[in-house]
Parts: sequence; structure tokens; C-alpha cells
Amino acid sequence: MNNSFIKKYLLRSLVLVTALLLNSCFDDGFEEFVPPSGNINNIQPNTLFTTSTSANNSLTIIFRSFSTDAVSYLWDFGDGNTSTEANPDYTYASGGLYTVELTTISSDGLEATATQQVSPVFLDFNFTTLDTQVTFNNLTTGASSLVWDFGDGNSVAWNSEEDDLDDPDFSPVYSYLTEDSVQVTLTVTNFLGVQSSVSQSITGLILSTVPNFTFTTSSLTVQFTDDSLLAVSHSWDFGDGNSSTEINPTHTYAAAGAYSVTLTTTNSAGVERDITIQVPVGGVPATFAAVIQNADMQTYPTSQNNNNDLVDAWTVDPDNSFNDGSPTPFNFWRNDPLEAWVSNPSNNGGSGTTDKASSSGTDAQSAGGTSGRSLKFDSSGERAYQPFEIEIGVEGYSISAFVKSETTPVGQVEGTFYILSDEPSGDDELGPITLASLPVVSDAINNWQQVSFSFNADAAFSFPQSRVDENTNDILVSTDQKFVIFYFVPTNTVTGSNEVFLTDIVITTP
Repeated sequence: MNNSFIKKYLLRSLVLVTALLLNSCFDDGFEEFVPPSGNINNIQPNTLFTTSTSANNSLTIIFRSFSTDAVSYLWDFGDGNTSTEANPDYTYASGGLYTVELTTISSDGLEATATQQVSPVFLDFNFTTLDTQVTFNNLTTGASSLVWDFGDGNSVAWNSEEDDLDDPDFSPVYSYLTEDSVQVTLTVTNFLGVQSSVSQSITGLILSTVPNFTFTTSSLTVQFTDDSLLAVSHSWDFGDGNSSTEINPTHTYAAAGAYSVTLTTTNSAGVERDITIQVPVGGVPATFAAVIQNADMQTYPTSQNNNNDLVDAWTVDPDNSFNDGSPTPFNFWRNDPLEAWVSNPSNNGGSGTTDKASSSGTDAQSAGGTSGRSLKFDSSGERAYQPFEIEIGVEGYSISAFVKSETTPVGQVEGTFYILSDEPSGDDELGPITLASLPVVSDAINNWQQVSFSFNADAAFSFPQSRVDENTNDILVSTDQKFVIFYFVPTNTVTGSNEVFLTDIVITTP
């Protein structure tokens, strides 16, 4: 009896549950389950992108985003323009270095950013010819540096850190010595170190004269020597109202001064070319005294004898600042090409890979001098290098210095002094720009000797405006200032056991 009741109860319960389940399946209020989307765990999304330069336009950069869960994009191209495309191709108006930022928003409103530098460059040039003189018009924008290869073995370089767009090496004027066709190549390096080149052929050159001359002065009399190419006639304008048609004339001026002398030569086709050179005559009176900085090797800095600070004034590539963080007044004369040349053992005699000499207090000069320190050379790549301001036409600047080497035998050269009228890129270029030189011959082993020499300021160079603008605390204030370079090259036998020392340098202005 109990058994029968239980069975009936279970059967009724089963029917009731089934009915309830069937009824719920067809309930109009049921909401279908939808899986969550987007960043349900609030994880910060990532954004990144790649860049490439278009093959059709070097100013066009192709941007491709690889961002996660991005529903919106904002590109800032670094030049004031933007885009909301996912993968834009963007063309810059001019070359340069730009910082690009991509900002993405995820589906739950989270923001992610990425930045990257791009350096588009526009590379092209055109030219005009006149006989064998070619005037190049550089149309390039976005170049960090560039090199012109003129196709005849000669080239010139330009660097944005040192030169401006008005520098003649940006758009050079070049005279060929042949009528042969040549291929000129302009190679540009952008601000990210990537090189690109463009070449053009130059044909139809007609051989032209190339005027040039040298001179020597004696009081008011100047002997001119023609050094022109393909000249069949000469016309000299001496800058004082007088002239001559001689090949190598001698001219006596009425008064001392600096004269602009122009030589005009004509070739067999009757085409003229001219060149003008400043010629100082009769010893122009100096209006200021020339100064060599840190001549005693211990002037800078005043608060501490830090070795690097003490030698900065004599370095091919001076530091930007002293050891205490204050700016040095020397950095404007840095010469990167020369630094690279003298630091190469294959150029400097085989020892040392730095241009920078050091300061020595233990080998100080005492025999008649004043300094408590000296400049020490212990490898053959080290140099003493310093431009100083002079006046064109002043005759009879004199320089004295004390020099000592440890083991150089008596009668052999300890080093050579030079006064240079321009900035060299290597010791192999000193000849044409040397106003004076003096080999220092050892007169005793490990003993100080005083040497002296003089020079006339027949030529000089000026620094570009970009160097003038760098630092208001140095002596460089104008592109009108004229400089020559004091340069000392120690013997290439200098080593750690045969060190050469230099100090107590004195310059006298007449």
C-alpha cells in the first residue's frame, strides 16, 4: 500500500517538473546570453606602428598600426598635421626630423600611445654650365649631411651641424679641367643615418681658363706669380687704381694696407674668368693684441685642476663644458674631420687613437718659465690645436714656447709648430695653408728648450654664423673675425716612454 502511494507521488512530481521546464522554455521574458566583448578585465591595450618610405616619393612615409583592440586612431605627424585613419600614407612638405605620435582608444575607452622618429628627405639638384664651370643648385631638404662627388676624383662635404644652407658646399660652383662627360653624384644622409643618392650626367663642357695666383711681399712691393690654367691673356687690377697685363708682375704700392687684387684670365675661345684675393702690404698696424688661451696650461678652470678641463683649450675637439658643468669658451673651433684623421693609427704613426693630450704637473716647466703645468703627449695621434684671432695684413706676429721630450736623441725632431690659415681635415693638407712652420730639434735629452718663430698674417679664415650663434661666452662674436690656427705635431716616435711636453706659449703682436 505504501509502495503504490510512493510510485504515484513520484510520477506526479515528474510530470509537474516537466511541465514547468517546458513552460519556461517558451517564456516571452527570456533574455538570450551574449558573451562579453572588449577588454572585460580592464587590461591596458598596447599600440605600436611601423614606418617605411614610399618607393614613389621620398617625402611620403607609410604608417602601419599594429595596435590591440583599437577602435579609434589619432596620428600626430610632428609637423602640425594629424590623421584619424588606421594606416595612413603621409607626405611631408619638406624633409627633416619629425617625432610621430599615435594615440589609440580601445573598445572600453582606454588610451595607448606610441612615438617614433621619421626623417623624410627630398633629394634632387639641377645645374647650369658655363664652359667648364658648373653651378649646382641643390634642391635637397632634410639632409643631416651630404657629399658631392664631381665625377673627376674630387668631392666636397656639407654638414648641418656646422654649416648653413648659404655655405658654398651646399650648392657648389665647380670648375672642371676636362671637357669629358662626367657623372655627378649627390649622396645625402638623413637625420637617422640613412643614405640615399642621386646622379646626373654633365656633358657639353668647353674647356675654360681657371685663374689663380700667389704673391710674396717685401715692405710695399709685391711680387705676383700667375698660377692659372689655360690662360692666353692676363689682366691684373692691383686694387689701388693701377693695372698690368704681364704674366707675373711686380707692383709697388704707395701706402700700407690690405688691397683686393683681381686677376682676369682669358682662354683661347675668348672666355674670361677672374679671381680676387686680399693682399696685405706694408705691415698693417695692429689694432688689438692676439691672444692664445690657456697658454700656461693651468688657467682653466679657476676652481680645480681637473685634467680634462686644463687641456680643453688645446684639443682638436674641445668638450662642451668644464668638469663642474659650466660651459667652456672653446667648443666653437671643434674640427671633427681632423679629429678622425689624427685618431686613426694608420695616419698618426701607429700609436694612440685619440687627439687629446693630457695635463702634467710633475713635468712642469721651471727653467725660466712660469707655468706649474704642461701639455703632455704620450701617443702619436695627440695634437695641440687652437685658433686665435688676428688681423689680415699685420706682419711680424711672434710666438715662443717651451718644449721637452724624454728620450728623443739630440739632433732629432721633437715636434713641429705650424701656423695655419685654414682648418685642415688631416696632416696631409697642411702644405697649402701653412703660413709658418718650425721643426723643434732636440738640443738635450729630457730638458726644456725655448723656441720661437714669427709669421705674417697674409691669409686667415672665418667661422660660419652657426658657430657664432652657439655660445655667448666665447671670443667668437662675428663672421668678420679672422683666425689662424696654432698647431703642434709631436714626433711620431712619441710613446709612453718618450713623452713630449709643451708649455709657456707666448704670442707677441707687433
